[in-house]
Amino acid sequence: MKSLGNVANLDSIPAALKKFHLITIEKAKNYMLANFDKNIGLQQLAEHCCVSLFHFSRIFKAVMKITPHQYLSEIRLNHARILLENTKYPVTQIAIQCGYNSVEHFATAYKQRFETTPSESRSR
Repeated sequence: MKSLGNVANLDSIPAALKKFHLITIEKAKNYMLANFDKNIGLQQLAEHCCVSLFHFSRIFKAVMKITPHQYLSEIRLNHARILLENTKYPVTQIAIQCGYNSVEHFATAYKQRFETTPSESRSR
């Protein structure tokens, strides 16, 4: 019974099991890259990869060392940075193109990730 509550054991996945799930992780990454501009939920990702929600979250974090949400945010913010530096699109349009529902949430996430606002990033 003690081992059922041992959270540390859940985080350590053997190398052989990681190797088995690399296809699942790659499938999820490709799906996020192709659909980052849409509202993607964890359940949707798990279903796309044909695994349970719990299992998907666990193996993604174990292999990638970040959560699926963090990975998706990274894709969105990096794409936004490219658009800010190479286009004249308004910040609002860029936020929407990158999958954010509000400019405020986008600006907060951008500043947290790059330590500068989207407008400051553009002016550089």
